[in-house]
Amino acid sequence: MLYSLLSGRFSDIIITVIAAAVGFAGTFLTLAKPPRFLPRDGGKFIVDKDGNRQAINEKSNGKVTGAGLVFVIIFLLCALLFLPFSVETLIYLVLGFLMMLTGYLDDTASNPWGELVKGILDLVLSVSTVVVFLVFNSSTVHFFGMTFNMPVVVYAILGTMLIWASINVTNCTDGVDGLSGTVATVELFTMFLLFREAMAEKSGLSLILAFVLMAYLAYNWYPSTVLMGDAGSRTVGYMIALICMLSGHPFIFLLVSLVFIFDGGLGLLKLAVKRVFKISFLDKIRFPFHDELRKNKGWSVYKIVIFFTIWEIIDCVIAAVIIHMI
Repeated sequence: MLYSLLSGRFSDIIITVIAAAVGFAGTFLTLAKPPRFLPRDGGKFIVDKDGNRQAINEKSNGKVTGAGLVFVIIFLLCALLFLPFSVETLIYLVLGFLMMLTGYLDDTASNPWGELVKGILDLVLSVSTVVVFLVFNSSTVHFFGMTFNMPVVVYAILGTMLIWASINVTNCTDGVDGLSGTVATVELFTMFLLFREAMAEKSGLSLILAFVLMAYLAYNWYPSTVLMGDAGSRTVGYMIALICMLSGHPFIFLLVSLVFIFDGGLGLLKLAVKRVFKISFLDKIRFPFHDELRKNKGWSVYKIVIFFTIWEIIDCVIAAVIIHMI
């Protein structure tokens, strides 16, 4: 790997920055003229009570989607080539590829996969990731100044829930040009700065992914020309959860991903409560919440993205204060 060739001349941080720059350039140049095999978005529709399809996001119709295939593969290659090699990291990269692949196959399917199929795939990959993590790492957790060893079974259950939730809330938030990518970029930069020493050779995962997302955003800011699709959003959510676990601060996810949890997660909670308990919950509010702001409140795309980005920056600042002062 290139790391072994460069490590004698450059420090690890310089090599990580080189990897991030290569990832940025590769993504930017590739998406300038998206590969022809990438699918086209068909718009988003709902079916009314009479069985008629009604467009709810016709502006995305015809745009190149599945761009996550491009930037995820570039991210994985840069991580494989420039980060110190370990069996653990290699397995995570393979699992990340499988997560991207499941999303891409759903993006390209003539009939989108059902919730059950995607839920089972998410569960399998989440459990596999937690098992690999516990094979190579302890279940020691840092939480608001406290450090304790969580029972392995408890960690396995909570870790699986963390990864599954992160995949789905990130995916649900990806509905407005530039929103999911911008929030994720801020979050990944923050985690790199906060946990660079704690994560050691794996810290480059967050910086490289942040840079490829920045390159993607050059084409995804409103009005967008490409969409990441499930191939991108699901993998980004997966990596965010994994990085939180690798940092030793898994509970920090509740703060640094608060935007994703609020925007996408409340919609999932609303749906779960209605299906399981047959109770209307937050019935007058549209979710993901960006749809409430855009369609019911009349907010522009720019205003929505700026609002949630500022919110994310505030959350990250609070997280940094907590990590360094408690």
